[in-house]
Amino acid sequence: MSTDLHSVNELRSLFHFKRSRLNRLLNEAIKYPLVVVCAGAGYGKTSAVRDFIEEQHNIVVWVQLSERDNVGARFWENYVHAVARYNQSFANALTKLGFPDNDDKLSHYFQIVQEYPDLVDSTLVFDDFHLVNDPAVVNFVESSVPHLPTGSSIILISRCLPGFNLAGLIGKDQLFVISENDLRFVDTELASYFAQQGLTAPASSLRAILLDTDGWAFAINLIARSFEQAPGYEGYLRNAMKTNIFQLMESEIWSKISERLQLFLIRLSLIEHLSVDLIDLLATGDKELIAELEQQNAYIRLDTYISAYQIHHLFLEFIRQKQDLLSEQDKQQTYEIAAAWCDRNGFKIDALSFYEKAADYQAIIRVYFALPTQLPEDIARFAIGIFDRAPANAFDEVEFFVVMHIRTLMCLGRWPETSKYLQKYEQKFLQLPDSDFKNHSLAGIYYCWGIMRTLMCTVDDTYDFDIYYAKMCECLALSPLEPGRIANHPSGPWISLVGSSESGAPQAFNAAFIRATEHVSQNLGGAMTGLDDLIQGELLFYQGEARDAESYMVKGLERAREHRQYDTVHRALYYLLRISISQGNYAKAKAALDEMHCLLDEDEYSARFITYDISTAWFYCTLGMPDLVPEWLRERFSSYGHVYFIENFGNQAKARYFYMTQNFPTLLAYIDEQKRRESILFGRIEMLVVEACIYYQMKNRSRALALLHEAYQTASPNSIILPFVGLGKDMRTLTAAALRDPDCAIPREWLEQINRKSASYAKRKAHIISEYKQANGIASEVSLTQRELEIVTDLSHGLSRREIAISHNLSVNTVKMVVGIIYDKLGAENLADLIRICTELRLVQ
Repeated sequence: MSTDLHSVNELRSLFHFKRSRLNRLLNEAIKYPLVVVCAGAGYGKTSAVRDFIEEQHNIVVWVQLSERDNVGARFWENYVHAVARYNQSFANALTKLGFPDNDDKLSHYFQIVQEYPDLVDSTLVFDDFHLVNDPAVVNFVESSVPHLPTGSSIILISRCLPGFNLAGLIGKDQLFVISENDLRFVDTELASYFAQQGLTAPASSLRAILLDTDGWAFAINLIARSFEQAPGYEGYLRNAMKTNIFQLMESEIWSKISERLQLFLIRLSLIEHLSVDLIDLLATGDKELIAELEQQNAYIRLDTYISAYQIHHLFLEFIRQKQDLLSEQDKQQTYEIAAAWCDRNGFKIDALSFYEKAADYQAIIRVYFALPTQLPEDIARFAIGIFDRAPANAFDEVEFFVVMHIRTLMCLGRWPETSKYLQKYEQKFLQLPDSDFKNHSLAGIYYCWGIMRTLMCTVDDTYDFDIYYAKMCECLALSPLEPGRIANHPSGPWISLVGSSESGAPQAFNAAFIRATEHVSQNLGGAMTGLDDLIQGELLFYQGEARDAESYMVKGLERAREHRQYDTVHRALYYLLRISISQGNYAKAKAALDEMHCLLDEDEYSARFITYDISTAWFYCTLGMPDLVPEWLRERFSSYGHVYFIENFGNQAKARYFYMTQNFPTLLAYIDEQKRRESILFGRIEMLVVEACIYYQMKNRSRALALLHEAYQTASPNSIILPFVGLGKDMRTLTAAALRDPDCAIPREWLEQINRKSASYAKRKAHIISEYKQANGIASEVSLTQRELEIVTDLSHGLSRREIAISHNLSVNTVKMVVGIIYDKLGAENLADLIRICTELRLVQ
C-alpha cells in the first residue's frame, strides 16, 4: 500500500462523499438549541461535524471529553481551557465561578453567559460525550440548553444518546438527532468512493461490503486501503475485518513506523491529554519524532481548534494493549511530565491522578495546597481514593500527607472516621523521635482537630477547640512552619458557631474562639487576625449594642486588612453595613458596599464573588428591591454539609429574598428542614422570628404568637434582640398584637421594648431607602392620601396636633394615628426630618 494513502486528504476523502448530504442535514440541525450526532466509533461523526463547522463563520468552542471528565472539577478545567482560546475574559469568569455543581452556581453561570454578547450565534461542541456519565456534568449540559444565547447551539458527538429528558426537549422543539443511519455509507456513496480511489469492485462486492460493515466508515477505509492487495473482498478481507481489525492496524500501520515512534505512541496511550505543548515536552523537542507522528494522519490528527492531537479510539485501544513493552522508568517519566503540565495548566484533578501513578506523593501534597480549603464534594470524593490506595510509607514519610487525608474526610462530612484517624495519627506521630517532620505533621493534625471540634461544638456545646490550636502552637514552637502551609480557617454565615441558647453560652464560645485566634494568628502568619474582634462585635450587634459593635468591627477590619485576611475584611464590612442600616446612615452603608466591591479585585480572596453577592442581596432586600438580588440567590435553597458551610450563608440571603417576595411555602419548608438538624443560635432565632411574622401575615395569629414566644425564650437568656428589631414594621405589628393578647406569656416590658425599637428601625430603614433612591435617580413611589396631604401641610405650617384635629373635625388620636402612618411611609425620624422629606418630594410648598 502506498504511503500517500496515509495522508489527511486521502482519509478525509472517504467522508467527502457524504459531505454534501451531511452538511444539508447539519444546516437544518443547527437551527435547534441541541444537536446530538449519535453513532458508534468510526462512523465519521467528528469529521462530519468538523467539515461542517469549518465552513461556518461563528465562534466554535470544541471540547474533547474523556472518562476523566466524570469529575466535575476536571470537566470544568477542560471546558474553561477550550473557552479560553476564544474569550479569555469569559474563561476567567468561569474559572472564578468553579464547576456549577449546584443550582446556585448553575444560575450564576447562566447569568455570566448572558453578559457576553459575542457568544450569540456560537456553537459549543462536546466530542465523545458518551464517556461522561457523572450526573452533575450531564445535568450541567442539559440545563444549559434552554439558557443558550440567541442563535446558539450545543452539538453532542456521542456513541449513545445522552441521559437527558429527550421527550421534553423534543416536545419543546429543542432537539435534533443525527443518528447512525444518517452517517452510514449508502451504495451510491460507496461506489463513488471506490471509483475515486481507482479501485474496481463488482457490485456484488460493494453490496457485501455494505452488508458486512453496515456502512461503517472506519471499516470501509481499512478495506479500501488493502483492496488491491487482496484476492477479493469475499476472501481474506471479509474474514480479517470480522475477526480482528487490530491485526490490520498491526500490519498496515504499526509495523511500518519506527520503533522510536512505537514507544512514543505507547507512552501517549498512558495519558489523556494530548496537547501540542505536552506532546512536545514528552518528545523532548525532537522535531523528527513529531514529524513522523504527524505523518500517521490516518488515525492521528492535529486538531487546531483545541491545539491538541487526536488519536482514533480503536487505534488508541490497539496501542494500549502494548503498554507492557514500556519500562517502569518510561511510565514514571511519562506520568511525571504529564502531571507537571496538568498542574501548570489548571488540570488539578489530572495532576493528582498522574502524580499518584508516578507514586510522587510529595507532588500530590503540593497540588493539594493549591486547592480550596473547603474542597468541593466531587474533588474530595476523587481525592479520597488516592489516600485509600496510598502505600504505608507515604503516610510515614511525606509531610502533611496525613493532614490532607484528614482534611479530605472532613470535607466529605465523614466525622466519625475523621475523629478515628485524628486519634490514630496523633498516637502514631507522638511515638516518633523528635524532628521537623514529626512536629509539622502533629501541628497539621491538631489544626484540623481544632477545626473539627469548632464545627462539632454547635451540636455538643463543648468549647474545647482552642486546646488543639494550643497543641499546634507547641509543635510549631519546636519546628516553625512557613505561613500558609496549613489550610486557612473556613468561613460561614456567622463567626460564632454556638448552638446552645443557655445563658453565657455565646460568651463561653467567644472566649475559646479568641484564644484559638491568638494561637493561629501568632503561628500561621496572621491567619484569622481580626476575627477575635469581630466575634465580640457580632454578639454585641445581635444584642442591639450597635455603637459598641461598630467599634469592634472597625478595629478588626483594620487588623485583618493589615494581614491580608480578606474574608475577615469582608465580614467586618458586612456587619458595618448592617449597623449603618440600623443607624439610618446611608453614607456609611454606601462606604461599606464600596469597600466590598474593591475586594473583588483581590485574587487571593477566592470566595469574594459569592460573599459579595450575598451581602448585596441582603442590602437590596432591606431596600425592598428584590429584583436587584443576584439571580442565583433567587433560586431554591442549597443543601449543605454543615450549617457553617458557605452554602448555608447563601441560604440566609435566599431566606430574606423569599420573605421579601412572600414566597412563604418555600421559605417555611427550609425553616422546617433546618429545625431537624444542627443550627447556630443566631440563625435559629432569626428563622423563628421570620416564621412568626410569616404566620401572622397568613392570618394564623395563634401560631405566630407561639413562635414569637419560642423565639423570645431562645433569645432572652443572652439578651439577643436584633433578629426581632431587624424586621421593622412587621415586628412592630406582631408585638402590638401580642401586647393586645391577654394570654400572651411574653413579658410586657420586653414586648414594648421590641415594639419601640422595631418602629425606630423601620423609620431609619425608610430613611436609607429614600437616600438611596435620591442618590441613584430613582423616582419615589410614595403616595399620600388626600387627608394625609392635608395633615402634613398643616404640620409644615406649624399647627399642633390638637389644632389640626379641630381644623378637620377629627379626634386628636385619629390625627396622631395618621401622623404615624405618614412617618412610616416617608421614613421620617422627627418633624423636621418629615418636613425636609416632604419638601424634597414636593409634597408641600
